[in-house]
Amino acid sequence: MFYNLLNYTSNTESQNRTPHLKTILDNVQPDLFMVCELKNSSGSDYLFNNAILPFNNHFNKATFEYAQSGGSLQQMVYYNNDKLVLEASNIITTRVRDINHYTFKINTENAETNPIKIEVFVTHLKASYDSSNRQKRLESVEEFTRELERIPANSYVLFAGDFNFYTSNEEGFLKIIDPTNFIKITDPINRLCPTFPNDGNVYYNTEYDNTYFWNNASFKDIHTQSTRTSAGSDGAGGGMDDRFDFIMMSENFNSSSDLFYVNNSYKSIGNNGNCYNSYVSNVNCSGVFSQSLRAAIYNFSDHLPVVMEIETPKNTLSTYNYLNPITFTSSNIIETTLSFSIPKNSDIYNIIVYNQLGQKLQEIETKNKTEFKLNISHFSKGIYYLKAENYSPKKIIKI
Repeated sequence: MFYNLLNYTSNTESQNRTPHLKTILDNVQPDLFMVCELKNSSGSDYLFNNAILPFNNHFNKATFEYAQSGGSLQQMVYYNNDKLVLEASNIITTRVRDINHYTFKINTENAETNPIKIEVFVTHLKASYDSSNRQKRLESVEEFTRELERIPANSYVLFAGDFNFYTSNEEGFLKIIDPTNFIKITDPINRLCPTFPNDGNVYYNTEYDNTYFWNNASFKDIHTQSTRTSAGSDGAGGGMDDRFDFIMMSENFNSSSDLFYVNNSYKSIGNNGNCYNSYVSNVNCSGVFSQSLRAAIYNFSDHLPVVMEIETPKNTLSTYNYLNPITFTSSNIIETTLSFSIPKNSDIYNIIVYNQLGQKLQEIETKNKTEFKLNISHFSKGIYYLKAENYSPKKIIKI
């Protein structure tokens, strides 16, 4: 999930908005939360402690880095520590704002021998469609594409942010999706604008034909800004008419069997596809996203969050429940037989034994049983795991 936090800091105004963010997180349940327009570390800490941890206390956060490229707004990531391990972070400087780069490893059972990593880039490109600011967006994107040349060509890449592009015809957007980039980046939903005609017209003029821009009704289901028709004390008005917020991805998310984009999972949260040029909490904009969620979005920011799902078939160590009811009744360091138990009337229906490579070795049915003995005399020496659905694994060491 990516979200523009609208000048979020630790002041009273931001604190008063924070319960609305908690409502949004409760509805979306993201594992990776990428943000922009965060002003300072105290704001990051307040958001983390009062919206993120109450939503999921297994979350962690990156180190807040003050802007090195100028300005007072910065990017940040928060992540489900059960599922993701933050291995590295750095800042790419530009003429306008930083691009924050984070390297995550998915917390799979064989993460040490066969790691799956995701390179996450979060940015906030310069606003306004005049030629000077379009050039600044292009220059920032060029810094991003140069950074792609410094990571392995087969890397999984996410590039998220408030891009402030009015059309996919803009030079900066075309640079992102340039097929000659070292790593090819794509729009997960491939919702591009019609190509500018080669007729000599300058379509960025004030009186442009919006046929060639995201600001028209044919894109009403993916607009992300503005949630409001009139500007308040902070944030833009004008209603839902722009696609400014994106999560872009490397092309291998569409071809890999190890980590892949889930088709049709990319959404503008709160956008029911019927709110063009209106405010997101309008009762006439009802649909899949509830009135209470849309009200929270309206009250928190002038942007919508965007989300997408990615999956791996690898067995993960991730879980929301670390209170594993499997109890070893012998040592977990064994030569031949492991003894363990589960509580009567537990919600465990089978237990699977995995090796370090994530390979399933054995399945144990638990029906009408609470006490178990597992013979592993035929296993090679090493580390194995007992895994019940919805619970963290238990480690076994064969000696």
